[in-house]
Amino acid sequence: MRSVMLNGEAGFERGLTLGRMTRDVCIHNLMFLEQKLAAEGLTLNYGISLALENEKVMAEHFPELLDEIRGLAQGAQLPYKHVLLETAFPFIASAYIGCTVIFASGTLTTDGMSLVGRNYDFLSDFKECNQLRIVRTRSKKFSFVGGTVTILGVEEGLNNAGLFVGEAGWEPKLLPSSRGLSSMQVMQLVLENCDSVDAAVDLIRRTPKFANHAGSCYLVADKKEAVIMEMGLMKSCLRELEEGMLVASNVFLTPIAAEMKPSDSTAFIRHDYARRYLRENGGKLDAKSMRELLSEHSVQICSHNEINTLRSIIGRPNERKMLVADGHSCSSRFEEISVPI
Repeated sequence: MRSVMLNGEAGFERGLTLGRMTRDVCIHNLMFLEQKLAAEGLTLNYGISLALENEKVMAEHFPELLDEIRGLAQGAQLPYKHVLLETAFPFIASAYIGCTVIFASGTLTTDGMSLVGRNYDFLSDFKECNQLRIVRTRSKKFSFVGGTVTILGVEEGLNNAGLFVGEAGWEPKLLPSSRGLSSMQVMQLVLENCDSVDAAVDLIRRTPKFANHAGSCYLVADKKEAVIMEMGLMKSCLRELEEGMLVASNVFLTPIAAEMKPSDSTAFIRHDYARRYLRENGGKLDAKSMRELLSEHSVQICSHNEINTLRSIIGRPNERKMLVADGHSCSSRFEEISVPI
């Protein structure tokens, strides 16, 4: 997994550095998106036209993200409109994702402090795209560490206020026509701008979001509390802590479920297994036991199939530290990363 060090505020200069360091990732992901378009009988121009509609919304609400995309395109030596294409995904049926995100706190953990774990499961072809972005900002924005295989945004992360956000979602029955940010960009904004669960929930609710926001289950946690936000086509529902734990595994347990396609069978099995493990190991949960849970093969929390566990993280919000493994949690070495102050 490559480490991508980024300094300064969001904008052109940060994008320029990111583009230079991840040009191969950009090319890989854009080829994937173009292939998905072709498989659906759609043209590249069609995808770009949707991306340009998202551009209008971003220009109004978050122009600094557009500056970052322009810098990234220049740094990667790729057409701006093609890089912008990732903001329009999924404009077609999305590839299967089987992620699991876990939170435990209070009497469940050995020290009473918050503990999070996440396995990122996706197509094996994306393993070489694994990045750990270490972003140091100034002024009022927060520094953060985020994992991703994408061009724009992050897929989970922890900031120096001790706020964690990760996502495990599923595909809606209908693809919404709304325009705005992707879920990865939303999570980047949360990490840069929020210091608590309440602040993150408020930002997510008021941010204009594009299609893959619908179907997202954001697990947001800080030093004291956590929630899961199940995102539907037009509204969201919160899942509060139960017995000091939360699990997101592509399962929808609120009225939002009516808007989603049926989850795969392993999603419910992973969810129930994780909750049972946390309950049975209450009072003894620490980084070692979280790794054991993330390494479980019997219910495919640690996946070795076509959809592979590409990245695994264990986070300690109170300590502002993450343990990060490049690949399967059962066999890869975890490296401790401190969030920049």
